[in-house]
Amino acid sequence: MDEVDLSQIEKELLTAGRAASKALIKAQEIVHEGMPLLELVEKVEAEIKACGCEPSFPLNVSINHIAAHDTVSLLDPPQTIPKFAVVKIDAGAHHNGYISDTAITVSFNREAEKIVEASRKALENAISNLKVNMTVSQLSAHIESTIRSYSVNPIYDLTGHTIERYNLHAGVSIPNVSNRLGFKLSPGVVFAIEPFTTTGSGEIAEDTTGKIFRGIKRVRSPIRFDERVMDYALRERKGLPFSDRWLSNIGQAQEVVSSIRRLVRFGALYEYKVLLERSKGLVAQFEHTIFMSHDGPIVTTLRE
Repeated sequence: MDEVDLSQIEKELLTAGRAASKALIKAQEIVHEGMPLLELVEKVEAEIKACGCEPSFPLNVSINHIAAHDTVSLLDPPQTIPKFAVVKIDAGAHHNGYISDTAITVSFNREAEKIVEASRKALENAISNLKVNMTVSQLSAHIESTIRSYSVNPIYDLTGHTIERYNLHAGVSIPNVSNRLGFKLSPGVVFAIEPFTTTGSGEIAEDTTGKIFRGIKRVRSPIRFDERVMDYALRERKGLPFSDRWLSNIGQAQEVVSSIRRLVRFGALYEYKVLLERSKGLVAQFEHTIFMSHDGPIVTTLRE
């Protein structure tokens, strides 16, 4: 990619990055024990839209041993932030398909202090050591060594990832543990670094269902309403993840949820299962999106 192309991409990525960053600042300001999850999710997603962007995925609010992919679903009973919670808030925005992905942990639990600091510092150290054409294996080594220095565990099977236009997880993983991946972080590469730390064993288990979905392909269905859901997933979202909450304007809650479940079974939609720390250890996460320019890394989601 030439420098002109990269400068145009950088501008779009920074627009998306600022929106997600402002949304997380908003989240950090308002989140509190006893807060309704729906209120938190709606206010933070609204902040992204107020910045002229759209969410690149539903706001994730993953609490305690829930590691990732949790949000508020249409049929969920009312939920609030529990006392002594460790709350991971993962937000993303996109502008013309150019994506940002960033996360913080807000902890009301003193037992989580070490994992919170380990995740935060692992992200900081990884970014400070980034260089053009560094390999993923070199980057992962910095992440793991920082986490281990706090005598806590990384989560082995949750990783950072490359990002492309309208593609949140673009195929290359960035593990939080040492590996032999030789992929180079060359100019033009966009990627998220997200160290997950835990008081537990560091292994992930999937819950039985998910609350976040993305369109994969159009299939034939005998139910006309399914066409509307597929149109939303493939035409409006262009394959980016979505929540059933975002479809409440096209049908009743049960109708929307039933259609989504049916389309998952048909292979039209992908379901992101809620991810749990297998030993029920507390989990912390911090994340930034980085654009590698010719002059070095640019963190698109910096928070002032």
